[in-house]
Amino acid sequence: MQHSTQGIVLGVTRYKDNAYIATIYTQLFGKVSYAVYNPQSKRAKVRMPHLSPMTLLEMEVTHRDNKDIQQINEVKLHPLSYSLHDNPIQNSLCFFMAEVIQKSIEAKNADTELFAFMVHCIQQLTASKTEGLFALSFLLKYAKYLGIYPYDEAENEWVRYLSCTDKQLFLTLLQQPQTLSLAQKRKAMQLLISYYQHALPGMGSLNSLAVLTEIFSA
Repeated sequence: MQHSTQGIVLGVTRYKDNAYIATIYTQLFGKVSYAVYNPQSKRAKVRMPHLSPMTLLEMEVTHRDNKDIQQINEVKLHPLSYSLHDNPIQNSLCFFMAEVIQKSIEAKNADTELFAFMVHCIQQLTASKTEGLFALSFLLKYAKYLGIYPYDEAENEWVRYLSCTDKQLFLTLLQQPQTLSLAQKRKAMQLLISYYQHALPGMGSLNSLAVLTEIFSA
């Protein structure tokens, strides 16, 4: 059955010669895999500019519940994505967000609130002047949608086992992140990623994390 839906690109992997599998979080169906053929061609329905991480798309798709890989019939960029990847800092943050989301979501069911949060993140990123805090803010807000937000030391065993210095830094991150220095932001990011890996054992390492250590200039 054909449907119109918005979708946010999370990642693309090569399937075979001139064929790719795009992982897209859609408004109607949640996390979905789509077959993409020859995206380098000017005549392709889905081209490489459509497949950058966190790109917001307007999509016409064929969706069958009994299939693991679905079909895209038509696609175009949402206006929010026109200039999203022009800025190298924003581009790096897009790769980071997409990798975190892809590695933390297993269920394919739709979640309209989570989708709206992702769109809001894109809106904020295009207007952000504090990219260094953006990544930290994203991880904290996203943790609430995953049900793993570390509210305080009393409720969270992981926080209790931190060193005194790291514990104080982590609690400052939760309460007054705007007061953190550049070095503290970098350390806070390491702590947050460690926390995600503790709460979500399937998260693993993040390939995009190294780039972010150089952009905390807010």
